[in-house]
This record gives sequence, structure tokens and C-alpha cells, in this order.
Amino acid sequence: MENIEKKTASCKRFAKRLEHKGLKVTLVTTYFISKSLHRDSSSPSTSIALEAISDSYDEGGSAHAESIEAYLQRFWQIGPRSLCELVEKMNGSGVPVDCIVYDSFLPWALDVAKKFGLVGAAFLTQSCVVDCIYYHVNKGLLKLPLPDSQLLLPGMPPLEPQDMPSFVYDLGSYPAVADMVVKYQFDNIDKADWVLCNTFYELEEERCR
Repeated sequence: MENIEKKTASCKRFAKRLEHKGLKVTLVTTYFISKSLHRDSSSPSTSIALEAISDSYDEGGSAHAESIEAYLQRFWQIGPRSLCELVEKMNGSGVPVDCIVYDSFLPWALDVAKKFGLVGAAFLTQSCVVDCIYYHVNKGLLKLPLPDSQLLLPGMPPLEPQDMPSFVYDLGSYPAVADMVVKYQFDNIDKADWVLCNTFYELEEERCR
């Protein structure tokens, strides 16, 4: 499973870029992760507000869940309601929400955005080439299990099976997370107003087109 701290760091960097463009930004994480963000937010050069929602494991995060599967199931149950409450609070505090940019691993955030009539933007925090591979698997364009031969995908150089992300190459590893990255993050992505990718354009130009 991709390190949660790395995903949070990607969202923080993007939030800072938006702030630099003059936008009012609020970074939302779980209560547990927000504790470390508050400890680390010593820079006076940023005005990014921090808010939190519940994943049902507010004191210990995913480490306190019985399993990854149990954590994701509870987060999917509690997260949407908690995010709705946060949007209502912000709308009533004079800082109304116009757009929700959400980690694509949390597709239910788009449902919350649409419920409030907001713009919803999916943010794919992994590299563009990795997300392209997951998307091809999701659409059935890349069949699993992988063949032993070289793989050819649009906009990419020839790839060997062992070049694939672990959830594609090693079937059965963390099945709950594999479902999230290969299936659930694309379930409603076609309904998002924007799809944003975490990439360095000059390195992944072909994949970004």
C-alpha cells in the first residue's frame, strides 16, 4: 500500500501551488494525520487552513484497525458523513466551499461535492504512468494475470511484466488495496469536473497527452 504520508505530502505540495496562485485553500485530512500536520506547520509563509474529518480511527489511524480491509470499510462508511458535516460548517462560517479536490482513492468525496452543487476534481497522486496502467487494467485493456511476454501500452515503451506495479504484477497482494487502486478510484472518475495528475510533464509527456 502506498505510504499515506507520501500521499499527504503530494496533496500538501498541490495545495501550496494553488495558494501561490492566489486561491484560498483548506487542506483536509483525517484527525489522526492532522495531528502531525499541526506539529509540522511551523512555516509562517503559508496561510493554508487545516481541517480534519473522521475515518473512525481518530486516535491511531489505520494502525489501530483490525486489518486494511476493516479500515477501508469503516472509512468508506464514516468519511462521507464527516466530510458533509465539514462542508456545512465551512459554508456557515463565512468561508464557503466552491470546489473539492479529492484524492482519487476516495471517490465518495465526489458524491459529497455533487450533493452540495460543488465542482469536484479528482487528484491522482501517483505518477501518471502508474495511473495509466491501473486505468488500462480497469477498462480490461490490460488483462490479468499478466502474460510472460512483453507488454505494449499506448504512449509507453515496451514493458516487462516485472515492470508493472505490484498490485498488477503480484496478484493477491493486499486485495482490498488492489481493488481500491485498480477499480474503485475509477468508478465515478468520468463524472468529475476535472481530473488532475501528479506528474513532471517533461518526463511523462506522452502519458499526459
